[in-house]
Amino acid sequence: MSTGGRPLRVAVVEDEAMLRGLLEALLARHPGIDVVATAAGHAEALSEVGPGEVDVAVLDIDLGDGNGIALGRSLQQRDPRLRILLISNYNMLALVRSVSAEAPTPWSYLSKRSSAQPGELVRALAAVARGQVVIDPALVDRSVAMADTPLARLSAAQFRVLQLVAQGQSNDAVANALDISPKAVEAHLSHIYRLLDLPPGANNRVAAVLAFLQQTVRPEP
Repeated sequence: MSTGGRPLRVAVVEDEAMLRGLLEALLARHPGIDVVATAAGHAEALSEVGPGEVDVAVLDIDLGDGNGIALGRSLQQRDPRLRILLISNYNMLALVRSVSAEAPTPWSYLSKRSSAQPGELVRALAAVARGQVVIDPALVDRSVAMADTPLARLSAAQFRVLQLVAQGQSNDAVANALDISPKAVEAHLSHIYRLLDLPPGANNRVAAVLAFLQQTVRPEP
């Protein structure tokens, strides 16, 4: 995992010292990731994370001296290319969805449980660094298309492909998960993009995931 021939530069902002240390340790084991800054709160993060110094910021939504939403907005005002991956103990998708509509780059979201799993966190960071939107797999898997939306027109197979894409999975990973060919995944995505009537000039993969967020509900388990 690299950006421009160098390791992916990550900042971790988490007010729980144990979890912050765990996330830093998990990421430090990966040769393609460089944790360049850690902070316990809003003020410290603004001091530690300078423009152009970080590729992806992992931000806890609930901070002792503020919140990750306001922090992410401030950081992106200084560096619009910065990608944001929010983490929380709670289902905050509605909040993430509203922020993404205004942000220079769409934000992603993982539960703290998922972020503490090395494979999930690294995979999410890789996808976010590629410009994708990543949503926590457990929430995506519970998502149901709302009636009378373009998403409701997707077949069951197309909906499952889009669910996996919303989790940050690559085309090859989707193909492996569904035991189909990468060409079949590409064909499904072409149909999905057409059925969703995505805005012209948009990044279709990102726009499709944002449409997924807007047009689904997640029943309580």
